[in-house]
Amino acid sequence: MDNNQQVLVVDLDGTLLHPEPEAIAVPGRVSCRYLSQKSANLLAKISKLIPIVIATARNAQNIKQLVQQIPDVYFCGFVTENGLVAKFYLDETPIAKSNWNAVTNLLPNWSKLTGYENCLGLIPPKYFENSDSYLQKILFENNIPGYIYLDGQKYFIYPSMPSKLKGIRFLNFFPLITLGNDLNDLDMLNASPYTATLSTAHEEVKEVVNHKGGYCSSLNSHAATEELLLWTYELVTSLLNYSNLQLV
Repeated sequence: MDNNQQVLVVDLDGTLLHPEPEAIAVPGRVSCRYLSQKSANLLAKISKLIPIVIATARNAQNIKQLVQQIPDVYFCGFVTENGLVAKFYLDETPIAKSNWNAVTNLLPNWSKLTGYENCLGLIPPKYFENSDSYLQKILFENNIPGYIYLDGQKYFIYPSMPSKLKGIRFLNFFPLITLGNDLNDLDMLNASPYTATLSTAHEEVKEVVNHKGGYCSSLNSHAATEELLLWTYELVTSLLNYSNLQLV
């Protein structure tokens, strides 16, 4: 195990945030996601025991809309844009910032998503067919390196293969506990001794969590998140009581 600071890492969409309306709303470009007040209260209790890192595909600007609504929760770091940007504070300027003008100039009718610092977020025109193939063709023909990631109606182009775990390690953290639900969480889940997920998670995620003896909630949406956070609180309390760990 690393000697780096041990943290709880939490994914947002599909793990903490869900489409079913609840107390805390986090608007996005296409839709809104929500966090329940009970989940927020549990996060506040947990953050007094172990530092928490958000690791998400969202950008810092968007995460701020969540963080400002839960001031009682202490976050020690933020891994955004699927690991391309890693910060201790949301207002930090990233060390490197990608320039995607060469691509956007070739896609004048595509909507550009704002707030991204290292990747390019795009929404194709309505009824545009084969968007993925078209983007790949644009990158190839113009010799522009990039990795394409599809998220619903949105397309993201990364300058390199994204990795949330790489972002966590850049901040000198060790993911002692990880809560995640999708393929972009797999590298963190594989690196964590303690893992948890939801019944609605990707099958590969559930396989990893079960293989590692982690926790998989049988519930859905906010009820599942609340169950995961209660499990996390009890786990951290147990580790502190019986392992003589000092996490904060």
